[in-house]
Order: sequence, then structure tokens, then C-alpha cells
Amino acid sequence: MNKNFGNEPVYYDKAEADNSSVQMMRYLDNVGYFHSKVNHTVEYEGGRKLAWVTYHVYPSQPYCVNKIEYNIGDSLMEKYIMRDSSKFELREGDIYNAYMLSNQREIVTERLRNSGYYYFNHNNIQYEVDSNYMNHTLSIKMNVAPNPIAHKQYYIRDISIYPNFSIFKMNEQPSDSAKLTVEIGRRKMPNTLDFYYFDKARVKPQTFGHSIHIVEGMPYNLRSVTHTYESLGNFGLFSNVNIQFDSVPNDTLNYLDCRITMQQKDANSFTVQTEGTRSDDDLGIKASFSYTNRNIFHGAEVFRLSLKAGIEAQKIIDLTETEGGDSKIFFNTREFGITTSLLFPKFLSPITLTSFSRDFQPTTNISLGFNSQIRYYYSRYITSASFNYDWKSSYRVRHTFTPLLLNSVKIDDINPTFQNFLDAETNQRKKNQYTNHLILGMRYSYIYNTQRINQQGSFVYLRADLESSGNLLSLFNNTKLMTEENGVHKIWKIPYAQFIRTNFDIRQHIHLGKENWLVFRQFIGAGLPYGNSVDMPFERSFYAGGANSLRGWIYRGVGPGSYVPSGNDVEKIGDIQLELNAEYRFPIYNIFNGAVFVDAGNVWTYNANEAMPGGEFRFNEFYKQIAMDAGLGIRIDVSFLLLRIDLAYAMRNPYPDDTGDYWRFNNSFFGNWRMNLGIGYPF
Repeated sequence: MNKNFGNEPVYYDKAEADNSSVQMMRYLDNVGYFHSKVNHTVEYEGGRKLAWVTYHVYPSQPYCVNKIEYNIGDSLMEKYIMRDSSKFELREGDIYNAYMLSNQREIVTERLRNSGYYYFNHNNIQYEVDSNYMNHTLSIKMNVAPNPIAHKQYYIRDISIYPNFSIFKMNEQPSDSAKLTVEIGRRKMPNTLDFYYFDKARVKPQTFGHSIHIVEGMPYNLRSVTHTYESLGNFGLFSNVNIQFDSVPNDTLNYLDCRITMQQKDANSFTVQTEGTRSDDDLGIKASFSYTNRNIFHGAEVFRLSLKAGIEAQKIIDLTETEGGDSKIFFNTREFGITTSLLFPKFLSPITLTSFSRDFQPTTNISLGFNSQIRYYYSRYITSASFNYDWKSSYRVRHTFTPLLLNSVKIDDINPTFQNFLDAETNQRKKNQYTNHLILGMRYSYIYNTQRINQQGSFVYLRADLESSGNLLSLFNNTKLMTEENGVHKIWKIPYAQFIRTNFDIRQHIHLGKENWLVFRQFIGAGLPYGNSVDMPFERSFYAGGANSLRGWIYRGVGPGSYVPSGNDVEKIGDIQLELNAEYRFPIYNIFNGAVFVDAGNVWTYNANEAMPGGEFRFNEFYKQIAMDAGLGIRIDVSFLLLRIDLAYAMRNPYPDDTGDYWRFNNSFFGNWRMNLGIGYPF
């Protein structure tokens, strides 16, 4: 532990400092400031225990490019290279930059490798730089080495695929084989794939039809190889995928044979988890079991089954004047849930979408779920089902379309005391939280993410959702399928919800160097109930407060608007939400990182509600009703898990106090703090 925990101290070394000066001068040479000077001085403090090193940089006059020439020697290759000339960063008149020339070399190499030049690499490109000291200019000539092998265009001949390859059987002959021909592109060019098996075939050949982007008879294309790697990796069924090419012996037509080997991992896996929970001083125990089969129908379909159960000791809210206040009966809340899902690595559709499947690698996911919540005052049973498509239109953009989204809530076993409380409640929105209802609709999600895996740097994340419910069912309002009561249409005696809902979640991660980040989040959401609904259903409403929202308040503890909560207002929801978060993240020591944050926001109702005065959204009032908090956080990062502890100070209420002041600085200082525990970052 002593060897691995902590960072070694940095000692001053004159030789290392001199080397740093040399590296700086080399950098200046590479960006056109030739023959610049860099030196350093050192000052000691505390009896030579602390050294302050200062580097002094004296840049020279930069050299500019007055001419760029290309010596390629192959007319066909020259056409390919010059197609990307608009991407070349260094141009005549610019200050010389060796890094731009290096990028240009990579652009040319990638273009040629995508055009059949399999043996071409960046070492085949060399630059001649001729400088003029008198006027500080230079000319550049890009030379492509006359390598006969690198100048050949190669074409794909045979494509051999080994779906259950094993290094222990690599010297054996396959025990079985199969052939699959798929049509490529608008011209429906045939592409023949040869499959070889060492054991029983676990994955059907048809599974790979849209995942192999390498095409026989076509020039070698590095991009197609990369896409094939990505598509095969998306199956989650293979621990290792390798694609290699071999030139054909004694061949004069420049053919390559492609060999794809895949090592399968175990298709079946399961996990068991137990945990202790604490939510607003309510203690509980939860357990879960999940089973996954990644190849259930031998087509890389993923089947998941999840079971969860838990018990919790929740506070019993005093609903009468005779019950004597809040109390707890240990483990008075029980929960059980089961969820199943089946993911197909293709687009399930009555219409054949061959090109779409090859280009966007879509998946289809079907899920079913049931959850029961047995509480002291009532029981809630939730049934859910969904059918969705997911696809990527580019490296940064992902789409999810859910044409079927079903959610049914049934309230049962209501305690007589609780029923009396609901009967006396004048806030219909609160009463609706404990009534049966049905949501049947659809949703579309657009996700834009510029983050690159295993690469540090600033990035932007955007998610936009659009959801509607009840429109299809409303077409049957005047049929025998529906019944009507007090203007509300019901199907099978259950009222259905009708609304439209949208939200935008925007996050900017700005990298400030090393492990320092400045992160912003903006969330805007709005829901509009209409037709068969007066209010948004509880589970599709918006809320603010909690470990991933306004951290100075409890979960669902803010709003709506300037409404002043009463003692029984446990969960506060709204139809509109605005939220802004800002967080500065920085390293402290080893696995410990820190954060300073500010949160602001609130929720509002769309319509005025007499039971919640001040809760509706008004353009001339909403900005006065913004709740704010600020605080400090500690993150413990052990690579596979990030534990987050945030301490937030609630600075501003969304409603004024008796003196008309929104700020809480005059209140008890210690009473305004709230600690939140979480796993992972809040956004």
C-alpha cells in the first residue's frame, strides 16, 4: 500500500531542467521560430528545500512559407492525394509548422489506405524544406517515395470468417463451413462470405450479413475495416476480433485475401447484489439478481432478466390529529420487481432496410416489466412495456425511436385513514398521484456527444426528447372500447393520460489541463396535458432537488414556483422545469478529487392550482422563484467506482420569508446544509 498510494515528490535536477529548455527550443523550431533561445534560473527557499524554476524564452523572427510543391510521380495516386488538399492546414503565407505537415502526412496516408493502397504508410512521405535566411521564408516540397509495392492498388479476393476461433485449434482443419452471399449498395452487388467452424456453429452466418463492411472485388479500404471492427464489437459476444490481410502468392492482379477471426466469450452471465440504503433517514435493504444471455437465438440476440426486492423502514406521516406525529414501523415498505428485455442486433421491420442496417448498425429492443410497492398506507402496481429502435447516424449522433411505450399504474389496498386523507384533499394533482392511470404513447430521443473514448479533451453532450401519449387511444373515445365518467375517458375502467412532453439536457465539459474540469449543465423541460388529462401524470412530471439536481434540497423537494410547502408536501412536481448547474472539478491527492458547485432552478405548473398558489409559470415572475445552492464535494475515484460526497448550502428559497427576503443567510447557518451521497458524477 505504501508503494502505490500517493505521488512521488518532484526533485530539482539541473540536467532535467536543461533538457526541458532544449525541448522548448525544439518546439519553437517546429512552429517556425528557428534558432530561438531558452534558458532557466533557479531560486531556493527554506535552506534549499524548495526550488523555484523560471524559464526565460527568447523567440526569434518566424519563417513563413512562400511555396509548396508536390512530387508524387504517379498520376492516379496524385488524383487521390489532391482530393484532400482542402484539408491541408499549412498554406502559402503561413508560419512554418512541422506539426501541420505531420497532420498532412496522416491525411494523405488515410486517403490512400482508403483507396486500395494497402502497403502505403506515412513513412513513404518525406518533406524537403529549403529556407532563405535573408527574408525568413522557406519553400516546402512533399515527396512520395517511388516504392513499387506501396504504389499498387490492392483488391479484395476471398473473405474468410472464423466465428468460433481458438488459438488452441489454430493448426487444425475446420470441422464445418458455410457460405453467405449478401447484396451491397443500390446496385445490389453480391458479396460472398465464407464461414469456417472448429466446433458447432453457435452464431448463424446471417447474423454477420450487415456487419462485414469489407467487400470482395473492391479496393482495400481502411475505413471499411474500422467499421467492421466496430460492428462486430457491438455484438458484445466476442472477447477478441482480429482482421488480417494476406497478398496472394504469384498473383499479378494485386489481390488480398481477408481473414476475420473471432474468439467468443461465455454467452451466459449473472450477477447478485445486496445493498443497504438510506434515503432521508429511511433505512432499507435491497437485493437484486440479473441473468444475461448474449446469444439466446444464435443470432447475437441479448436476453436479460432482472429481479429485485427490498424492504425499507419509511416514516409514517401523521395524517390525523390523533396519531401522535411521525413514527416508524420497521420494514413497513416492501418492493418487488421483475424486468425482461430482448435486444436484436438489427432493425425488426416488415420493410427490408438493407442499406440502413449496414450504414447505421441499428438495434431493436423489446422490454417488459412489473413492479409492486407495498407501503403502509397503500399498494402500487406498475406494469411497463416498450419497443424501441436505436441507431447511430454518425460517430457523434445517436437516435432512439420508441413507437410503443406503455406504463400502467394501479393503486390498491388503500388504508382507510389514507383514503379519508385523500377524500379531504383539495389538491387534485396530489390526489392523482394515488389513482389508477394508463400511459400509451411514443418517444423520440436525439443524442449528440463529441466525447471520444480514451481521449482527454473538452466535449459537449446534448440530449433532446420528444414524447406524446394518448393520441392513439383518443381515436376510440366514441367507441364501445371506452367508457366516460365526468368527462374523462377510460379504457378497461382505467383513465388514460394525454399529453406532449419535451426536454433538452445540455452539458459542456471544458478541460482546463491535467485533471481540472469546468462543467456546465442546462436542463429545460416542459409538458402540456390536454384532452383527457388536466395534469401531467406523476411519473412523467418534472422535479428538482436531490443528489443529481439541486443538492441543497431533498429529492423532489423544490417548488412548484413560489408555493410555500405544508407539512404533508413530500414530493413536489411540475409541468415545466428550468435548471442550471456549474461545477469545477480538480485533483486533491491520489484517488481523492474535489469539486466546487452551484445549482439553480425550479419547477412550475402549467395551469394555476388553487391548492398550490404561486405554483404556475409566469414570464414576469419565474426568475424571482429560482432556488439556489452552493457547496463543496469530494470524489473518491478507484477506477472501477466513483463515490461522491457533496455538501450543499441552500442559499435561496424560491419563495420569500415573512420579511420578503428570498435569501437564507439570516437563517440558522448549520440548518441550511445538506449532505448527498452518490455513485458517479451528477452530470
